[in-house]
Amino acid sequence: MLTIANPKIAGFTPRWATYRGLTILFDNIGLRRDGPWLRLDCALDAIPEYTLYRGLRAAMCVLDPDALLRRYLFCALPPATYHVTLWDGPNDGNVDQALPQARQRMDDLLLDIPGALSHGNLISGTIAGSPLIRRRGWQVGFTVNRLVIVQQSALVALLAPTPATREAFAMLVELRSAWNASFRHRFGIAAYEPYLPHVTLGYFADPALAAQAEAELPAWEELVLRHTGGTSITFTSASLYGMLDMVTFFRTAR
Repeated sequence: MLTIANPKIAGFTPRWATYRGLTILFDNIGLRRDGPWLRLDCALDAIPEYTLYRGLRAAMCVLDPDALLRRYLFCALPPATYHVTLWDGPNDGNVDQALPQARQRMDDLLLDIPGALSHGNLISGTIAGSPLIRRRGWQVGFTVNRLVIVQQSALVALLAPTPATREAFAMLVELRSAWNASFRHRFGIAAYEPYLPHVTLGYFADPALAAQAEAELPAWEELVLRHTGGTSITFTSASLYGMLDMVTFFRTAR
């Protein structure tokens, strides 16, 4: 626990470590143009469809990220970067799983981000051709279901498909599983299964403090569910994104 005794200091700002990778995200509305890229930096109040994200933001405001940082070394993610991952691709955390014949390509790929998204790279091109990306018009909706701490590392809001889109979600899960197996067979890397859609709210710097925070989860979950009750978010497409750290995600502009 950090104690702040100086009245001139309100808190601390997390400094995010480099964590490069490629990932397939559901497309948020209102990505910010940044040169040749569309950056995951969304004005939540300007997009009517972002009721679920705004509810999560409101809950985090009540929990007070500064207080969570001091008590649990919890580093909250900026709400403008909230997103739902569909499939995790190669990254600094799983590159060791690459098949021997693919390892050098993987290392070169990660060093080349963001460039690997904009020119002919075998691996990024393969992911860009995934049926998860090629298919449009998904209409998959989600609501917040639970709040959990994953592997004493991340605080995430687990999502459940809305009743009207459960069939579409089931089809998506089957397609994802088939794509995951195909990519693993070719390159050795695969995303976690079963698929658990979620919004990550932040990360704990110390697993021991994350374990202590478990006692707070029931109250935190009640707060999150209260603020997100009656909200949902619907996606119609997914795209290949590059990431440089946990707050810097981008894709090429179409």
